[in-house]
Amino acid sequence: MMPVSTAAEVRELDRQVIEVLGVPGVCLMETASRAVAVAVAEHHAGAARAGVVVVCGPGNNGGDGYGMARWLHSWGFPVSLWSLGSASRGDAAAMRSACERLGLPEVTGLDGAGLIVDAVFGTGLDREVGGRYREVLLAMDAHPAPVVAVDIPSGLHADTGAVLGVAVRAVRTVTFGRLKLGMCGEPGADHCGAVSVADIGLGCAEVPPSAEIPHPNDLLPHWPRREPGDHKKLSGHLLVLAGSLTMAGPAVLACRGALATGVGSITLCVPELALPRLTQLPPEVMVVTSGEGSLFEPLDDNVFVDRTAAVVGPGLAGGVGDLRPAVAAFLRRAWQRLDYPLVYDADAVTCAEGPARGDRVLTPHPGEAGRILGRSADDVQADRFGAARQLASQGSTAVLKGRNTVVAHPGERLSINPTGNAILASAGSGDVLAGVVGALLARGVPGYQAARLGAWVHGRAADRLLDARSQGWTAHDVADEVPDAIEDLLDAGRLTTTGAGLP
Repeated sequence: MMPVSTAAEVRELDRQVIEVLGVPGVCLMETASRAVAVAVAEHHAGAARAGVVVVCGPGNNGGDGYGMARWLHSWGFPVSLWSLGSASRGDAAAMRSACERLGLPEVTGLDGAGLIVDAVFGTGLDREVGGRYREVLLAMDAHPAPVVAVDIPSGLHADTGAVLGVAVRAVRTVTFGRLKLGMCGEPGADHCGAVSVADIGLGCAEVPPSAEIPHPNDLLPHWPRREPGDHKKLSGHLLVLAGSLTMAGPAVLACRGALATGVGSITLCVPELALPRLTQLPPEVMVVTSGEGSLFEPLDDNVFVDRTAAVVGPGLAGGVGDLRPAVAAFLRRAWQRLDYPLVYDADAVTCAEGPARGDRVLTPHPGEAGRILGRSADDVQADRFGAARQLASQGSTAVLKGRNTVVAHPGERLSINPTGNAILASAGSGDVLAGVVGALLARGVPGYQAARLGAWVHGRAADRLLDARSQGWTAHDVADEVPDAIEDLLDAGRLTTTGAGLP
């Protein structure tokens, strides 16, 4: 797995290496600055040969900028410095002094820059950018030259990815030690461009990360296996409570996602008037009705008997607003009383209230998450990690959908899913994910692991489609691609095992 940390965690790594191990801070700065210079030389040499302007703030981020300017100068690149502070302190002062002794030219603007290096603010920024610094960041952002950011684009909050008034958009960010949470947040991910993590020697310190990006090898041990003598009942029986007359499609898509994930049996419960719209329902799915109308009606508890998990919510309200009070009360009781795993998605997410007897997974998009938390979707996006933790605070697993889908569960690290693309920003893709996660729960996978596996496979299915073409795909196609995405997960584990020990 790739660790992902808060700014405070990385500062603690720095402190341990410097104060406990006795490595001088300037050594870490020298290693960091060289890593940025190498990235410029390897990826942006053409732009750099036209002239590099390194914009240096007064702190350690500026020190990294002065250091990398010296490296680029030594390799023959034309470099000039725009220093935003009259003086620097500590290790940064040493780096700045070296540039002065070399006679690197000082400028007060970006005229003639072929490449800009952003070394203004580091990960410690926690207030809105104002005054002269705001004008400088705006000038960098408006300039046609590409920007390479040192550690994090200036103006981003390192822990959330929120823009603190104004932030630089980089084509590349070289971050130090560990990926920062905000680089996976919104809109932070947009501002970072291509990201590389430079090893500057912090790995010998021990600070557990707040989050991780899982590698297939981390997920593979949790994938359920079928033995040669197994029968369908050993792969679970999933109940799907979904659909309505106007929104029968979500029920079909949830079932398709579940079947593609290898569940043994599925029973779909839909209102009777939705039946004519289920022509694309796979023939393997059994169907029972929930009332004679166009919308879901509360049922007696017999519908839950002999199941191993349930997916609840896709299309239940028919796209006309909130669930009716009787249905909402029925779903709240199910959440609290059923002793087997449940996925609450879409229209059901606001019924996930109170303590539960079994494993529970919530799969909201930012708008649905906002309804649960009493916030706007924009507020959720401004701190996706905090929102995911809050969603999971009552003991459930939360899957906050979106770019870099976040999986949260009490006592576990945040898991940031590395797969997926904009193909998933289409109607019905979330219903497929609910079915995938529900199938894994039905097959006996615990909620946190089912959510991580489901998010990876669902995203990988979209990545496979994108490899073929960028346009025209639907949620139906995503569901069809799930079996091959699962095979990619299994193959990744086999290939990594075969190649163990290779650099």
